[in-house]
Amino acid sequence: MARMKKRWQWMNQGTGALLCAIMVAVSVSPVAAAADTITLTKATTYQTIDGFGAAANKPVYDLQHNMSAANQSAILDKLFLNSGSNAGLTMIRWEINPFKLSEDPSGIEISYCGWNNCTEDWTTDAHQRWFADQALTRYSPMQFYAVPWSPPSWMKDSASVKGGHLLAAKYPNFASYVARWVEKYRNDFGYNIRWLSIQNEADYENTSWASARYFNAEMDSVIGEVDAALTATGIRSQVKLTAPEATSENVAMNFLNNMPTNKGLVDYIAYHNYGNNNNSLYAETKPKLLTEYNFKDETNNLWNPGNTTYDNQQAVDLAVKIQRALTIGGVNAARGFFYWWSVGSNESLAQQLINMDTTNNSYTVSKVLYAMGNFSRVIRPGYVRIAATSSNPSLLVLGTKINSTGKAQLIVINTSSSDITATISGFSTTSTAASKLKTSATDNLTNMTDVTLSGGAFTQTFSAKSIYSFSEK
Repeated sequence: MARMKKRWQWMNQGTGALLCAIMVAVSVSPVAAAADTITLTKATTYQTIDGFGAAANKPVYDLQHNMSAANQSAILDKLFLNSGSNAGLTMIRWEINPFKLSEDPSGIEISYCGWNNCTEDWTTDAHQRWFADQALTRYSPMQFYAVPWSPPSWMKDSASVKGGHLLAAKYPNFASYVARWVEKYRNDFGYNIRWLSIQNEADYENTSWASARYFNAEMDSVIGEVDAALTATGIRSQVKLTAPEATSENVAMNFLNNMPTNKGLVDYIAYHNYGNNNNSLYAETKPKLLTEYNFKDETNNLWNPGNTTYDNQQAVDLAVKIQRALTIGGVNAARGFFYWWSVGSNESLAQQLINMDTTNNSYTVSKVLYAMGNFSRVIRPGYVRIAATSSNPSLLVLGTKINSTGKAQLIVINTSSSDITATISGFSTTSTAASKLKTSATDNLTNMTDVTLSGGAFTQTFSAKSIYSFSEK
């Protein structure tokens, strides 16, 4: 029979103090309770998590060709290894290149089918395939999300990759074009192309880079054509069709509300998070992926890892974005999150996780990458989100578990400028420890000393402006 212990605790209340006598019956030493609490409830489950990642696109060409082998390896490790202070990313967003050689003299973003007779040329896109191969050596179950920035120019009313609309007469051509790309990359090259998007930012026409504009009815029609082409190719069941991949939640909802014929063919709702949030998006029951975000439209949008306070605030801000996307809407919340570029070349804005200085063969890592790692390192594909609540609104939380073992993971973001102590409960009572990762002004996804669990609980002081990840052992 458990021995009774009497513990006296002083608890501050305003300017006075209250002396409390607490009678506790325990068989192990109890956790000293803090005023704030975080509670995991494993029995309450939500969506399955697909993963976390970033885009390949044109900048990986510089990684392949303009960085030393040693720096290539270090950068790729930092992105994809699930150890040390590496991010452990599990997804890559892959551009289906649209250009013909006369439109892109660099030869980097050349389509396999950029001209009217579409004589296939699969020697193109070597930089993204190289990047994918390097990622696969570090994480073999890597998942890929494919998306065109534009149809080839011969399919468009503008006769240009940059801007314009897909011609209605070319809908079947475009559908066959993307279906053939997915078939080749899945069946012959062996990449797990799990998702196919109709178009990147279909609401945003820009003549400075590859882009295409779709009106609602156009998007509705093209979804039907692409679905039919994937079916004819025999790979429809292997690929999740995504749309509308608009610039914001609000614009995504506008598309979804105006696709009366083929909305049902969409497997995943894809969207970006550049302003204009719309919580009604999360009433949609289809699975969701937030497929692009970076700080380009934010006040703190500069690439500035040399300023620790600035850099750390970006990390916290990104963690808040991820936590919101994966928790809002209950079971209808997003299943995964992509940052924009995985690497960038000589960039002044915070659009990439790692910035390369190709002139000096050097690179810099942003704390934003470490913030991504706080999620990706402990929440792996297939984990299931569980209920997690915090008594303090400055402590944002996200909980998951491994279905097969019941072991839980917890992300805690302290958004305040002060340290906060909280008691965390809801881990398994049979577990004795949980690993701890920390990103803050002084830590970069640092492996901290394991926390000791007592009755599935522990008390932790969370540093100001910090991100913590706990994984039950």
